[in-house]
Amino acid sequence: MTQPKSDDAVAHFSGYAEQFDAYYHHRDEFAERLKIWHELLDTYSVPGGFSIDMGCGTGVFSLYLAEKGGRVVGVDGAPGMVAFCNRQRDERGLTNVRFFEARLPDVAEQGLLGADLLISSSVIEYVDDLDSCLALFVRLVKPGGTVILSMPNRVSISRTYERVKYRLTGEPKIYQHIRHFTSPAQLQRRTRQLGLSLLEARHYTHYTRAAKLARALRLPLPLSEDLFVAVFRRA
Repeated sequence: MTQPKSDDAVAHFSGYAEQFDAYYHHRDEFAERLKIWHELLDTYSVPGGFSIDMGCGTGVFSLYLAEKGGRVVGVDGAPGMVAFCNRQRDERGLTNVRFFEARLPDVAEQGLLGADLLISSSVIEYVDDLDSCLALFVRLVKPGGTVILSMPNRVSISRTYERVKYRLTGEPKIYQHIRHFTSPAQLQRRTRQLGLSLLEARHYTHYTRAAKLARALRLPLPLSEDLFVAVFRRA
């Protein structure tokens, strides 16, 4: 497994597990994200099926899927995140989910092939080789299976403002790690050759000042929301 550089996203998030998990309980935008993701997982997960969570973070979605039944594998490059996931699994007494450490797209495929559902929440924007990562996801999902991805929304007013701000000031610092911004339509064009068809997309936001203003003005969601989650079906 390739070791993380000191300044990359994996290193950034590795010591961040407890704080990041707390966001889902104390920050409104994370509650909004959780609600949307739970609705999608309820709709597209297969009862008794096999699910993979690529870049599982604190395991919030892996554990949710495991509690619904079936078999779940969570993968994350940050050792601190994997350790946190294992503690959560043990505390809940779950035996149908396992977690291991690996960095995208360098994930061994053995034992992961034939997934009914593969999810990746706010992860693949950090990888250098996005196309290799997407190709890996498609290989792991069975024909007719579902891939759910969330990424930064390229056309949002808030994202545009923050990208310009970062170029001028170096803030927000997280932008030094983000490699890819896109939209559901652009992601569909990128994945169509891999055999993925877009089923639906939903937008949600970070509560930045620019995002709050865009919402207050009731702008179209692609302009007001920082993030989107897109659902694809493999041919």
